[in-house]
Amino acid sequence: MKRNPFIASILSLLVPGLGQIYVGKTERGAAFLIAVIVVGNLNALWLSAYALSTTVPATFFGHTLPRLIHDVFAFYGIIFWIWQVVDAYALAKKA
Repeated sequence: MKRNPFIASILSLLVPGLGQIYVGKTERGAAFLIAVIVVGNLNALWLSAYALSTTVPATFFGHTLPRLIHDVFAFYGIIFWIWQVVDAYALAKKA
């Protein structure tokens, strides 16, 4: 059954993996959703470590490194989110 690529993209934009599930790639959509949850939780844990490190004197390991790792997690999270929206669009185009 032909699926609308724009609907798949919007669904994936709202909830990662939902566009893939809409297209019929349930396992792929579930994997995307789980990956986003795992990376999001890693980022939240790292933010907690960063918040605790603000009491440490401003050293590289006590202040800069946790902030840098948080930014890396956030950057890759955004890239991953965009990629899975494009993936949902491409899957719907093929179907």
